[in-house]
Amino acid sequence: MKQRVTISLAEKLLEALDRAPGKSRSEKIERLLNEALAVRAHRRWVSEIGAFYGAGASTEDRAEDVDWQALAAQAFERDD
Repeated sequence: MKQRVTISLAEKLLEALDRAPGKSRSEKIERLLNEALAVRAHRRWVSEIGAFYGAGASTEDRAEDVDWQALAAQAFERDD
């Protein structure tokens, strides 16, 4: 269920919003917010993955990860 809200935007943002693809301002704002939230979630995910693999992983573990990635890539390339 959607709810009606009222927002105030700076003139430049409103002009940019009007140039964005979409049928209505509501549709445009909803799409842009969904995209921004998805990008934010992706950045957080990448950051958390980087922290997980960067914190405490030994040189040997990182080398083993590279070896496993290479083996996986070779497996995907096989055609048998």
